Amino acid sequence: MPCVDTLDHAVDAHCHLDVEDFAADRDAVFERAHRVGVRGFVVAGVGPEAWGAQRTLAARPGVKWTAGLHPVAVADGADVDAALAALPQAFVGAHAAVGVGETGLDRRAAHAPTLDRQEAAFRAHLAFARERNLPVVLHLVACYARALDLLRRDGLPPAGGMVHAWSGGPELVRDFCALGLHLSVAGLVAHPRSRRLRAAAAAIPFDRLLIETDAPDMAPPDLPRRNEPAFLPAIAAAVAAARGCTAHAVIVSTAANAARLFGPF
Repeated sequence: MPCVDTLDHAVDAHCHLDVEDFAADRDAVFERAHRVGVRGFVVAGVGPEAWGAQRTLAARPGVKWTAGLHPVAVADGADVDAALAALPQAFVGAHAAVGVGETGLDRRAAHAPTLDRQEAAFRAHLAFARERNLPVVLHLVACYARALDLLRRDGLPPAGGMVHAWSGGPELVRDFCALGLHLSVAGLVAHPRSRRLRAAAAAIPFDRLLIETDAPDMAPPDLPRRNEPAFLPAIAAAVAAARGCTAHAVIVSTAANAARLFGPF
């Protein structure tokens, strides 16, 4: 697995540093990330019960957060109406959220009836984002064709958005980028068997590319199972190897793209 020791002002475009997995050593997690040059963090929302902790984290330098109801929570029977009613409050006050999501479709978590519930929640998040011109954070698993059709019908906010942990093939890259989306690559790109994902990483235009850890999940191979932003160098190096460029080029481009999408870090 290709690796580099440090980055320069890198941005982890999607992580979950608010969760209990980091309760015992959260300060150390940030310190390790800073030591390898990771200076920006987007903490993604999964439901109203977590938004307070995310807002607290956003008081730290370089931390931003997004508010939404995760599609797996929708499939598990979460109160969608209550979450949507609470959503506006996430975007007011000190350290307000900067994007809507994560939202989307996850076929692994749902059979047809609950997938319909996910779609209704997805469309409601999109409508809210369009109304306020906020970027969206999309979680899409085994539902790319259905999501693409929905996004073409409903439309994105002018602020655009991102598909986190891209797992679609290279043939889908152009269609999603044409909608105004950024595509974010996570740790699976470093796995030896992820040939299609590396091809997709090579196909994403530099001005639409992001990188993320999705910490604490999706750790690159040969690293501890609990993922964290300090592992972003391995992801940057794997993306660089797929593209035939330097890790520095990946870092510079993805950090600029994240700042353009969510604001300066």
